Amino acid sequence: MPVREHLWDSDTDARPWDETQRMALTAVGDLIARLHASDGGWSDRLRGVRPDSVLRLSDLNEIPFTTKEDLRSAQTEIIEGQPLGAFQAAPIEDISLITSSSGTTGAPVYFGVTAHDRARWANAVANAYWTAGVRPSSVVALTTGMPMVAGGLPYAEGIQRAGGALAWMGAQPMSRMADAMQRLKVSVLVGTASFSAFFAQRCEEELGIPATELNVRTVIGGGEPGLGIEEIRDRVAHAWAATRVSEIMGLGDVLPAMWAECRVGRGMHFTAGNDVLVELIDPDTLEHVLWTPGARGEAVYTTLTRQASPVVRFRSRDHMEVTSIECPCGRTSPTVRCVGRTDDMLIYKAMNVFPSAIRDVALHVGGDRLSGIMRVRKEHANQVRFDKPIPVEIEVVGHADSDGVTALMEHVAEAIRQQLRVRVQLEAVPAGSIPVGEYKNALTYVP
Repeated sequence: MPVREHLWDSDTDARPWDETQRMALTAVGDLIARLHASDGGWSDRLRGVRPDSVLRLSDLNEIPFTTKEDLRSAQTEIIEGQPLGAFQAAPIEDISLITSSSGTTGAPVYFGVTAHDRARWANAVANAYWTAGVRPSSVVALTTGMPMVAGGLPYAEGIQRAGGALAWMGAQPMSRMADAMQRLKVSVLVGTASFSAFFAQRCEEELGIPATELNVRTVIGGGEPGLGIEEIRDRVAHAWAATRVSEIMGLGDVLPAMWAECRVGRGMHFTAGNDVLVELIDPDTLEHVLWTPGARGEAVYTTLTRQASPVVRFRSRDHMEVTSIECPCGRTSPTVRCVGRTDDMLIYKAMNVFPSAIRDVALHVGGDRLSGIMRVRKEHANQVRFDKPIPVEIEVVGHADSDGVTALMEHVAEAIRQQLRVRVQLEAVPAGSIPVGEYKNALTYVP
């Protein structure tokens, strides 16, 4: 069992979780008072909510939720001096950086960052990367090619703040990225789960040597569910000969990195306790869910220190499962896995299912014959409901038309039916035929 790790912020990371939550609740009152004093959307939205009314977690139920659509709608109207919309809470002269959401589930939303916000972000993101394994001796390859999103400049600044030597190589030709990996002796790779496995293969093609002969021994993945699945973790680790695979997660709407996995590897710790209050709610009843092992719920966030683009009770649509509440590393926040997003959910007849759950079962049954990359065929971009078996393309290692593939597809489809109670129509395709990007690889597409 690993011994206690050196923590980035021992005062916060080792503080009892209940105490961290109580301190965050106290800070919510200060936030509400500040937003009441601001002009525009937040003062209107929080009208009637007293700053001194939030004493217990249940008191938050009197405060309305905020959604991505609320933030997006607030930016449809052009307001003089408020390019970020009605919820902009700092004057434009105080904003030093503008970031955006990826826009994978709709038009991008833009966020402002003051110098104060940027400093808080750098420290919080550094905590996440430190937790995930970055150290001053690390040479860190950041493969994101989009500086404006949460996984771009904010990640770059956090990696540097954690002491890592940043090698930001995203958006370059594969040949150049592979050469940099070898020449710079990169020890930490940061990318999505699907890109990390794909990139190992491309490095071998470009360099003529297996990726296992490069220097990468830590892989940090975020931007999509995946590294929480044992088969995918093992595959990524094997591709790079990595001794550590760590998952990381955040939201540009809130804070770019809030969850990160320590060396113990039971799930992601909440690493943003000084800046964000996190709630776990039942997405159907909207009641609070206790942080206990095995509990499932949707994460809801309130920014405590953010000046330019704060959010109050923001519904992330990320569905979490609590994996533990105690950890030998010394951190006291719960650990979680993200099991899927509401935006990704599909409905087969009366059953809800996450594409990531389909992938989980498929990999567990199909093993090394499957690459882990899949996509769901839709008749139109907004299709969620399927009355017939859900059509799924899934990559097969080796020849997709070889003997035994048809039987394998039938075996996997039957396992999915039994475990998830949904029917799928699997189509085997050769490995590498489904496009993989550096940032947020969607599991669904329109033909």
